[in-house]
Amino acid sequence: MVSLNAFICTLLYSSCFVLSWDLSPLGIHNFTIKHVSLYKSRAFITIEGSNVSLVEASWPENKLGTRPRVLCEHDPNELRECCDQLNHVIYTDIDSGARLWILDRGDREGFCSPKLIVRSLMLVTNKEIRYEFGTSSNTFHSVVVDPIKASDGDTRAFVTMLDTDYLLLFSLFKQTFGKLKFERKDLSPISPISLSEIAINQNHLYISDGLTGRLFLLPVKTIRQLSFPEDEVQKMVLKTSVTYLGRLLGRAKGLKLDLWDNLYYIIPRDGAIVKWKPCHTLKAENHLVIFQREINVSQIILGVGNKAWVIASEFASDESKRHCLRINK
Repeated sequence: MVSLNAFICTLLYSSCFVLSWDLSPLGIHNFTIKHVSLYKSRAFITIEGSNVSLVEASWPENKLGTRPRVLCEHDPNELRECCDQLNHVIYTDIDSGARLWILDRGDREGFCSPKLIVRSLMLVTNKEIRYEFGTSSNTFHSVVVDPIKASDGDTRAFVTMLDTDYLLLFSLFKQTFGKLKFERKDLSPISPISLSEIAINQNHLYISDGLTGRLFLLPVKTIRQLSFPEDEVQKMVLKTSVTYLGRLLGRAKGLKLDLWDNLYYIIPRDGAIVKWKPCHTLKAENHLVIFQREINVSQIILGVGNKAWVIASEFASDESKRHCLRINK
């Protein structure tokens, strides 16, 4: 005989609490994780595989928390009148001011343009910063916020695209962007190139060519000193030299820098995450494999100390039903 108290506890447990990244209560059963951004105990998960592309859940994964909630759901049958809303989120980042940066590619039909939206995670307000791009939605790839403010106090973010030889630099003050173009110190061309993978910390800014795995070091201090003009910001083109460092161990994604300037990246071909120490050549013997399994790794999240998590695009194992694996870096 089950006691009344036990029955009530079971009922409350099943109705009020869910596993954090279990999206089945939202009607989402098959999905792929593309990217995760963290703010304290909140996880903003970009997914593919359904009409939903952005979900907020709890961190860490699988802790008992509040029910996950949908932040972006797109009905392909809706008309252009809904273009003011999020349509298809492809990437997010969070700045030091607790603002969520959302890169939305618009719709595939071309009715809704890609856009960048910045929302406060601390203030309960409907006010947000919104910028609509005029270029094709198929090229946008990621948004990465500079953790250090510019010399004028501005917060800026890099927007990367596929199959392009430049970056977009978005100014929160100006609420618009300029274009960053690069050339080698010897003025030799670096095209054809796809400057799509980027990593930044207090000291360094790396960008890799998604086509060939070539790695470049950018003058981050110079970029932070850049002043946006008062007018015609979008016509601003900064040409600056880059340092070619060599080739990564394969076509890489998910570049990440820690506080000690070590560079981590994912090699999808091998299901591996490797660590490269600065001031060394990019030879294989100067890399350390910190993780390798036959799963599709979408991201590495660096925590404090020696903590790190691997984010698998699907379940890391059917037994655990988890997407996150704790590793040592």
